[in-house]
Amino acid sequence: MKKNSENEFKKVVDRIFSLSTADETEILLFKSKNALTRYAENYIHQNVSNENLHLWIRTVIGKKTATATTDSFSEDALKQTLENAISVTKLQKNNSKLLPLLGQQKYKKVNNFSQATDKTTPERRALEVSKAVNLCKKNGLEGAGIFSTETSEMGIANSNGLFGYTSSTEATFSITAMKGIASGWNEVIKKDINGIDVEKSAEIAIEKAEKSQFPNELKPGKYTVIMEPAAVAEFVLFLLWKGFNGMDYIEGTTFLKDGLNKKIFSENFSIIEDPYNPEIGSLPFDFEGTPIQKITLVENGIPKNFVTNRWIAKETGVKNNGHSIPLPSQNAYPFAMCIKPGKSSVPQMIKNTKKGVLVTHFHYSNLMDPITLLTTGMTRDGFFLIENGEVTKPLKNMRFTESVINIFSNIEEIGKDREIASAFFGGGFLVPAMKINNFNFSSSTEF
Repeated sequence: MKKNSENEFKKVVDRIFSLSTADETEILLFKSKNALTRYAENYIHQNVSNENLHLWIRTVIGKKTATATTDSFSEDALKQTLENAISVTKLQKNNSKLLPLLGQQKYKKVNNFSQATDKTTPERRALEVSKAVNLCKKNGLEGAGIFSTETSEMGIANSNGLFGYTSSTEATFSITAMKGIASGWNEVIKKDINGIDVEKSAEIAIEKAEKSQFPNELKPGKYTVIMEPAAVAEFVLFLLWKGFNGMDYIEGTTFLKDGLNKKIFSENFSIIEDPYNPEIGSLPFDFEGTPIQKITLVENGIPKNFVTNRWIAKETGVKNNGHSIPLPSQNAYPFAMCIKPGKSSVPQMIKNTKKGVLVTHFHYSNLMDPITLLTTGMTRDGFFLIENGEVTKPLKNMRFTESVINIFSNIEEIGKDREIASAFFGGGFLVPAMKINNFNFSSSTEF
């Protein structure tokens, strides 16, 4: 990342404001630098990198608004994009939901940037991947996965004096170790690349792959399930997407419509939306420029809040907690969901289980019902039977069909350690492992 990125954005902002004839003007900046090393069959076969810049100019004339975008800071590009925004704004119908732009705001500092991650070279990623690959070779397995780094910058400014800028980094190492149809998986996500232990991650995946050979069948039915953090994250994503969006609350398309301030989940289940937690990366401001607030979404099994933008807050009569996404969408989403830890651990959960299964993570999970949050998907890369407090057999993968509400209503134990974990369709959450009762596996597979 350039040292003068924030100053460069300020100069661009000042230039656009000096040219604009609109009543109000808002500017959003998105910059990213992405690099990825991909490996399969124990060798690196791809190394790519790219840099992206997107500048959004939104103009307001009366109750009309429109946005134009560019990927250049050149004088001609800035002028043309501003002219496009103003021209399109004049063609719009009046928008009754449109609110005046905010004035100057104060933002808390978030520490999401790592110089080491930002400066990571292809050589370093290759060296780290080679450590994992060598362990796979040593054990007669094939390794596949990625090692990626990303530096992101976001800025927001408007003609009423608001200005915000933030930068963040993220490093991700993922490995799938394979032997025939048997596989094991692990993933580590950190702001600082120095926090990733590639060999430890590879050893976890290798151990799962070796234990997954010659899997046994499991009959469909309800089971006690011990979910590692990545498996838990799969269901937290659906809470983000269709659970705590204030627009869904207004439209009656979320369980919160009848469940706010009522006990819905297990008493030991709490979620904090905390952009200032040092373990999870988030923004200090939302896409309207409102400072993002730390809020309790679920407390001891009781949903307490939904997230808002200014319009949602106005319509529902609550204080805005700053979770807007860019217009024209009026939705609002949590940015930094953190599940409160418990006192257990995966080994302790296994020891306390007479009969159950252990799940590494899920694959290709999809939402079937937005109200009950009924979902379906499959286990993957490490699925094991637990008998009398011990992991005894590998199992063929199973399809589940289960409600997220039911899942988090049947929590027996929660782990004390938390990890940043992502779901199959994205997101990043600070989550512990969990022991869940009465989890429904609806059908079996042949692998």
